[in-house]
Amino acid sequence: MNRIERWLNRAAIAVAAVGGFGVFCLMMVTLVAVIWRYGFNDPIFGIGDMSVVILSIVAAASVVFGARNESHVSVNVIDFLFGRKVTRFTDLIMRILAVGISGTASYALFKKACGFEKACITENLSIEHWPFYYVLGFAFAFYCLHLLVQLFTGLVHFNAEVDPNDLADQ
Repeated sequence: MNRIERWLNRAAIAVAAVGGFGVFCLMMVTLVAVIWRYGFNDPIFGIGDMSVVILSIVAAASVVFGARNESHVSVNVIDFLFGRKVTRFTDLIMRILAVGISGTASYALFKKACGFEKACITENLSIEHWPFYYVLGFAFAFYCLHLLVQLFTGLVHFNAEVDPNDLADQ
């Protein structure tokens, strides 16, 4: 399990670097668009399309990096009200459902995302969306694998007083 954890951490760092570069590119595209629109009074045709495709890469990177660094918002009311005896079951159910949802989303992005021909290209430049659907599909597959690791870790520590996946109280 530790080998998988290390691999997921390395992959998340690599994807975060790609996402950081995407943020830089998005910033440059926005800067150029503003200069051309307001400085030269000549908006660039298709600049919105570039922003959308770069933003999809940034969103995918944020899913991957956020999953590994516990950046997603969670409110642990069940543990506060009922304790570990109940949360060991609710965590199990939630993780199984989350694996199913993220796995289905990943499958849909790889196999079914471009069902309509017009839905597969950007508005102005006709940039095909399928590579960016694959990037998002990879992000959801990564999140699904992350959740599977949490599921198996939770099962190993099912009868323990503390789930290693839980955030420490601050």
